[in-house]
Order: sequence, then C-alpha cells, then structure tokens
Amino acid sequence: MKRSLPRLPNIIERNDLLTPSERRVGQIVGLVAWAIWIYLFTPTIALIGWLLGAELFERHILKDPMGTLEAVQTYVLVILIAGLIFIGWASYNWIRFRNRERRLAPPPLSSQDLARRFGISLADAESIENHRIVTVHFNEGAEILDIVAQDPVPTGIPRPAGVSSSTAEPSSR
Repeated sequence: MKRSLPRLPNIIERNDLLTPSERRVGQIVGLVAWAIWIYLFTPTIALIGWLLGAELFERHILKDPMGTLEAVQTYVLVILIAGLIFIGWASYNWIRFRNRERRLAPPPLSSQDLARRFGISLADAESIENHRIVTVHFNEGAEILDIVAQDPVPTGIPRPAGVSSSTAEPSSR
C-alpha cells in the first residue's frame, strides 16, 4: 500500500518573493480584516473608553476642533524642526568623517593575558587557542573547572579503491 503525504498549501512567508500586486492584495485583505475586527469589538472599545473618560476626549477634541487643529499644527512643526536638526547633524558628521576610519581594532590577546583573565593555566589557554573544538565546564560561581579540547574530525574523504591520490585530495581553501 502506497502511503501519500498530506497535501500542504503553498505558503510564501517572505514578502520580497511576492509580486507588487500580490503584496497589495495582501495589504488590502489585512486592512479589511482589521476593520471587521475593530467593528466587531466596537461595543467593548466604547465601554473601555467610557470607563477611561471618553467624555474628556469629546469635550476637548470634538467640541473645539480649531484648538485641536492648532495643537496638531504645533506638534507637526516641532517634529519637523527636530527632524531637520537630526538630518543636519547626521549630514555634518557624514561630511566630516566620511573617508576617515578612526576606530581601531583591539590588540590581539596573548595566551598569558587569556590565562590571567580567566584564571587558568598557560597550557589550558594555549589549548583553547590551538583547537577548533573546546568544551569549557564551569562551576556555580562561573569559574572554569575543566577544559576539554577535541581534535576536529578529519576533513579528508576516504578514497575509493582505484582512485589516485591526486584526484582524491580535498581542495585547499
């Protein structure tokens, strides 16, 4: 008896793989779904608003629309000024530092510094530096108890019989 796998729908989870029209349809469907969701919960939202003082909103915003408009204009003006200051500062820094790299890499850490920093022997520090796979065991106080260094698995692939050594050697990286 042949066992078939269940049919799974084709789902694209990455928006960058969709065409612009498919993205637009997805956005419209999402907007409609949110509108329906909000419409269904309007009574609950109204109750929460009433409990939190929605009459204050009505009194200060809806009954004085010109005052609200002036406040919104002030907010927009402040946001624009802050944005211009930020863009100006970023432009100044870009002009001043665009071709200069002032950050320097830290100096390499020696085996003695590594051993002193972590409170381990010089042999353990050199073992950490020379092995690709190292397991470090800690105690409850985050102090190093034991270091186990492993040699990596050989990267060469065993040669099949009859193959010369020149064709079976792995390429160097």
